[in-house]
Amino acid sequence: MPVVAAVNAYVIGAVRREIAERRAERATGMDKQQWQAAHGPYLERTLATGRFPALATVVRDGAHLDADETFRTGLDFLLDGIEARISR
Repeated sequence: MPVVAAVNAYVIGAVRREIAERRAERATGMDKQQWQAAHGPYLERTLATGRFPALATVVRDGAHLDADETFRTGLDFLLDGIEARISR
């Protein structure tokens, strides 16, 4: 049952994130690309301070996957971890 609960929690989290994104789009009138374009200069100024090197690395060099790829990749990580735990 803990395995089922873990997968269920992952799926619920993914759905909640997607709902939050849709609500934000409706509230702001901006889609993800428009929001990024509007807030990009602020983020660049913040990262240029050098106070957040780990965040700068993730933003600049990290994989930027679409929602489906993010879900599948995260689910793969979760299932791989479950498999490793069960295999002990």
